[in-house]
Amino acid sequence: MPMRRMRRRSAAVLLLLAAFAVASCAGPVGIPPAPEVPSPSAEASSPPVPDTSTPDAADLDALAGMHVFFAHRSVGADVMEMGVPAVYAAAGAQPPPDGFGDHWLDQTDDPATKLADFDRWVREDGVGERADVAFMKLGYVDILADTDVQRLFDEYRAMMDALESDYPEVVFLHATVSVTAWDPENNAAIEAFNALMRDRYADTGRLYDLAAVVSTCADGTPARGETAEGAVYYRICDEFTRDGGHLNEHGATVAASALLRLLVSVAP
Repeated sequence: MPMRRMRRRSAAVLLLLAAFAVASCAGPVGIPPAPEVPSPSAEASSPPVPDTSTPDAADLDALAGMHVFFAHRSVGADVMEMGVPAVYAAAGAQPPPDGFGDHWLDQTDDPATKLADFDRWVREDGVGERADVAFMKLGYVDILADTDVQRLFDEYRAMMDALESDYPEVVFLHATVSVTAWDPENNAAIEAFNALMRDRYADTGRLYDLAAVVSTCADGTPARGETAEGAVYYRICDEFTRDGGHLNEHGATVAASALLRLLVSVAP
């Protein structure tokens, strides 16, 4: 299973970060109580699927002038580097040259380091002063069968609550973790994390449910699996992946369509 790519920075993020001149100071973040981790079960219902229809030029025009910052790793790069250009090309349009700034997160054994990086970029590297929309996405290598899903979600929620309070003019989105075609127990843990994300953020209109997108196949049926213990989880559809984890061009385009439609919905 691919675990790591070399860290890259797109030209767009270099331009975006160069424009971020004002820094802020982060204070200690407390962890508020959160709902208990839901256990995947055979009775679990499929999550609602975001709108993945391809935006047209009029839709995309609503994003002109918007500055978006997205912190991710390889699956996020598939969306930004393959999917977004493909959607714009299909609409006969060009992505805004300085509109999308994406940044690769370092991969470590502790996903909390990714949260700390995102928090630092917003507060100290000027993202909070320059971006209109900002969000991050954890990867499928960050959540394993033995991950303390509740603690990770609590840390994420506390960080985002503080950022939303300190930067009210920034629209902070939230992303579910993409699923894979392997490791049923890991996918079950990812589903538990994603269920917490949906429970907290689905009703805000700011959830990028990437997991629901890539696990809903072209015919509309969900790609489900089951662990040895009988827990139901979701996996990536074969037609959306090139290796069981990363997106192919089709999958990246569908995922980008869902993201761009979400961005249109939060555009001023």
